[in-house]
Amino acid sequence: MNSIVHTIFSTLALLAGVIFLIPKGTKTHKRIGYLYISSMIVSLITSFGLFNLWNSFGVYHALSIVSFLTLAIALYFPIAGRNRKKWVEHHLLWMGYSYIGLVMAAGSHLFSVFSEWPNWLRIGLFWVLPYVLGTIIIVRNKVTTAKKAIQNIKNQS
Repeated sequence: MNSIVHTIFSTLALLAGVIFLIPKGTKTHKRIGYLYISSMIVSLITSFGLFNLWNSFGVYHALSIVSFLTLAIALYFPIAGRNRKKWVEHHLLWMGYSYIGLVMAAGSHLFSVFSEWPNWLRIGLFWVLPYVLGTIIIVRNKVTTAKKAIQNIKNQS
């Protein structure tokens, strides 16, 4: 049952990635953001009940802790860090990496689907590629997206 809940909420979080295609700082952005955050929290909590690979605490559990921290840092900025310079950029950066981590975690599940592929290819496609492409997108768009988000936040007030 735990794995079903984990899969459902992980999938919801992945689908909430549509947030990267809509304007930031809007009511829709907040609603989808709440869906992403709540789905991630359930997904991360349930990940600690999955022991099918090592029958004990393993590397994926450690990565779940990293994911919790990434999400917490991302949430800090809009909740308590609005007085910090460039808080929107920091929020975008950490949320972006939270999502990249989720995509990489989903890629981990594809390792067994494509077990006949060499490890270097699976690592490259399911971990390196999402990380590199995600980083490029985040870095290239961070400043302009933050400026638009700040404008949208001001227009909502």
